[in-house]
Amino acid sequence: MKKGKLRKKIESLREQIAIHQNKIALEKQNSFPDKGCISHWEKEITAFEKQIEKAMKKLEE
Repeated sequence: MKKGKLRKKIESLREQIAIHQNKIALEKQNSFPDKGCISHWEKEITAFEKQIEKAMKKLEE
């Protein structure tokens, strides 16, 4: 993958992380937060972070 595309992918993943963090924060404000949703979003954030790590390694090559 070209460096430009990798940078765009990293930026997009970081945006998704921010969106998910916001969703988690909003859900935790509810009287009865949906722990299933929060867990799901946290797992997705972890997956996004792993993808960012892989893309960063490819950029360094």
